[in-house]
Amino acid sequence: DLAVAAREAGDVAEALRAEQAALALDGNSAMALNGLGLLHADAGRDAEAAAAFEKAAKADATNPSYWTNLANARRGLGDGSAAEAAYRRALEIDPSFPDALNGLGTLFVQSQRSADAIPLFERALQRDPALHEARLNVGIAYHEAGQKEKAAAAYREVLAKAPPAMKHEREAAAELLRQLR
Repeated sequence: DLAVAAREAGDVAEALRAEQAALALDGNSAMALNGLGLLHADAGRDAEAAAAFEKAAKADATNPSYWTNLANARRGLGDGSAAEAAYRRALEIDPSFPDALNGLGTLFVQSQRSADAIPLFERALQRDPALHEARLNVGIAYHEAGQKEKAAAAYREVLAKAPPAMKHEREAAAELLRQLR
């Protein structure tokens, strides 16, 4: 809990110390391994993140979040097939897990399969309407699939509903909306 609070407060050093202390007490703590993976991912160390997430997923194979985090790290490493397998494992555990649906959809868009991605993003948004990243991604998928009106509507919805703290998503939606005009 200390590591989570420290990471959320932006104190990376304290979060790392807390995760390492937890792992010293229990080297197979899935939660601590996942937390360590998140710290590596935040720092752009995808290989180290993937290794930690893989250990977390092995320690608790029933947690879709650990599999999704592993998939995200593998996608960051450019290993699309391993990423897809991990996303699908997360979705076997929870077929409507929004982060896994969003991640798999993103992987599909990146591999020029936008039409396959759209229903995944839509399912993610049904489960979590506040997942603004998925809303932006469905706009991108619509855009790439040639459905410009639906893309514009998705971008407008990001601009209308995403909080100011989601600066990246808001800026991307604004720019993509400008490109449609």
